[in-house]
Amino acid sequence: MGQGFSVNAAKLREGSQEVGNLQGRCEVIAGDAVDALAGMASSAGHPVLASALTGAAAQGLVTFWAVGIAYQHVSNGMSVSAETYSDTERAIATKAGTIFRDLR
Repeated sequence: MGQGFSVNAAKLREGSQEVGNLQGRCEVIAGDAVDALAGMASSAGHPVLASALTGAAAQGLVTFWAVGIAYQHVSNGMSVSAETYSDTERAIATKAGTIFRDLR
């Protein structure tokens, strides 16, 4: 016999919000990091170093954008899962009520 598990839709919703908050923090950190690299590039005074810092800033922007998309995907997935579990629980409760009412 298999082992069951339970899902708490409220916890999934809370987790979705927490992941969304992490996404927001990631965006702030990304902006700060890219701004810092761009500032260093503009004040480097050495063309090769400035170019490397500019490239790092561009790559950082792309990387943080990808991480933000991943956070958003996870957050949305958790939210949709929470709603699916809630809908399923309501449907089961409704069906159970109908079955027991018919047995009377």
